[in-house]
Amino acid sequence: MKDSTGQDYRERVVRTLVYIQQHLDDELALEGAAAVAAFSPFHFHRIFRGLVGETLNEYVRRLRLERAARNLKQRPGERIVQIALEAGFETHESFTRAFGNMFGVSPSAYRDAHYPAPDPPSGTHLHDVSGYNPPDYPDLPPVEVKDLPAMRLVFLRHVGAYSGVGATWGRLMTWAGMRGLLGPGMKLIGLVYDDPDVTPAEKIRYDAAVTVSRPVQPEGDFGVLDLAGGSYAVIAHKGPYDLLAKTYQKIYGGWLPASGRHLRDAPAFEQYLNSPRDTPPQDLLTLIHVPLA
Repeated sequence: MKDSTGQDYRERVVRTLVYIQQHLDDELALEGAAAVAAFSPFHFHRIFRGLVGETLNEYVRRLRLERAARNLKQRPGERIVQIALEAGFETHESFTRAFGNMFGVSPSAYRDAHYPAPDPPSGTHLHDVSGYNPPDYPDLPPVEVKDLPAMRLVFLRHVGAYSGVGATWGRLMTWAGMRGLLGPGMKLIGLVYDDPDVTPAEKIRYDAAVTVSRPVQPEGDFGVLDLAGGSYAVIAHKGPYDLLAKTYQKIYGGWLPASGRHLRDAPAFEQYLNSPRDTPPQDLLTLIHVPLA
């Protein structure tokens, strides 16, 4: 079962790499790539990053720049601005900056030096995708599969960079405290809808939430939702919140394909066991919950 699941994930990623190659000049939306891979949009961005080692945007950008480098060498008479447009850049300046960041020289210097064109990466050509291998994750965190009951939550939506969620949590805790909703056994929950490596910072959606054990009515910005129970992969993350993405990558790219399990079409959530107000970053404890089918 586990071997067949790993093979299934690999085949779906390879199918996506072929799709990207065939549509490298198109607007590649996450939803379309997720449909090709038959993964839920809730999880596709993290699965892709975990199994490929780059986000979808990073992967597409790199392939376009590597193709541009080959074109600079193979088409010496073509204007650089035309090659930049083919690579998806609107201006010569933005192309030059991105190219320099990747190759260490400007496009014109690259062409003048007659550098050999880079070899196409695994997954760039149809006959190469069979050689795709996912990244190795030798230090996977312990994962416990748990069946959890449904939870009723009071939440406040935050839209924007994660660096600003502190103010959202402050508003939520003040509102809940004034209504007598804080007490023993209460859980602090974060519902994670977007990956900051994929979604622009100003559009990231995150719900700060607390569990409640009695009826509560929505009020203005403060909503009420029922978080579905069911099977979850639970992983303890110790350390700063800005390193959570690396733990997610290990879960989706390392543990999941080898687990024999599939994902449920629901968002992951985090439970915070202590607070950054009185805990050093290296001692923060977060339980990551990934929903399983």
